[in-house]
Amino acid sequence: MRRIWHLALHDTRLFLVARENLFFMFLMPVMFMLFFSVVFRGNGPTDVSISLQVVDRDSGFLSRAFVKQLESGRFDVVAVAPAAADSTAYIRRLIIPVGFTDSVLAHRPVDVALTKKSDSNLEYDAAAEVRLRQVQARFLGALARWNQEAVSEISVADQEALLALIAEQPRLTVAAEFAGSGRPVPSGAGQSIPGMLAMFMVMTVAIGGSESLTREKLGGTLARLATTTYSTGEILGGKLLHLVLVGMVQAMVLMAAGQAIGRLGLFGIDFSWGPRYWVVLVGLVPYAFAVGGVTLLLGGLFRTTQQAESLGWMVGMVFAALGGCWWPLEIMPRGAQILGGFFPTFWAMKALHAVVTFGRGLDGILLPMAVLAGFGALFAWLGARTMKVTG
Repeated sequence: MRRIWHLALHDTRLFLVARENLFFMFLMPVMFMLFFSVVFRGNGPTDVSISLQVVDRDSGFLSRAFVKQLESGRFDVVAVAPAAADSTAYIRRLIIPVGFTDSVLAHRPVDVALTKKSDSNLEYDAAAEVRLRQVQARFLGALARWNQEAVSEISVADQEALLALIAEQPRLTVAAEFAGSGRPVPSGAGQSIPGMLAMFMVMTVAIGGSESLTREKLGGTLARLATTTYSTGEILGGKLLHLVLVGMVQAMVLMAAGQAIGRLGLFGIDFSWGPRYWVVLVGLVPYAFAVGGVTLLLGGLFRTTQQAESLGWMVGMVFAALGGCWWPLEIMPRGAQILGGFFPTFWAMKALHAVVTFGRGLDGILLPMAVLAGFGALFAWLGARTMKVTG
């Protein structure tokens, strides 16, 4: 085993000091982390204004005040005259009925109707309904503080007093988070940073590793090693361990980069690996083994270094896309999720999200680790059968 480690550490040192690998391992992945975290940050319904068309059929003071309350509730309000409502397209529409002002002043119940198109975004529709309830509660609170009785005419001073109450910032905020079996869909940096880590572990090892293995195979380096006291098993074991070490170095670099990005708050990015970062490292070991096994297999199949570089890119892209590195696994169609289960990246992302997104410990990644170890054993066996050490 000591001889295998000696060979693996020697190859890893040469790989890390190679000038062409510095940019790909240390700079490019971090730039991708920043780019995707910024691009996909804040694109969910909880972070943006939701479009809402409002048809005010009352045109009274309180209906106009209610529209002001909607605008303060993170709605992108578009007012449409009642006469033009039938000919105006909409996604979500709120209708304020005739008599709204008189009913409110008389303390009579009044309903506002929220309608949605059948092809509207269900997630945004649900968020719109929640926000509408919040707006109604705040409006009722402002009315209670305003304490205006039903009169034939409301003075300008009274109107301004109600608008001032509506414009006030909430004095009480509620922090909500998923608990129990709740499973939020990963988004923003919570998806991009683990995704880029899993992706670039494949890219770095598959492209650089398969290219170097192909070069050594064609250049006779492996054949010369076979003439030494190293056995074929030790040579292949050393090469496989070298690929695993490269993958773990890439993982630790990107874990440190992701933590630093979140700690510094670059571009407003909020991210942390959490207190169980050591569980992440443990879970990445079998993933690095699986990626190393894939690369050993690719090195045995390629006949030129050009094939190794180009097909290594293709393998990395396919693994990233189908494994959930670019988008959350939860939004993928059922068929795509089943297909993704045949790729190591899929299980690596499940392990990463189990710890980072869902707060699980070592127990939450045992199944992904077992599957990844199985992938590694299978690919390493296939790679050992295809890699020709002797000429």
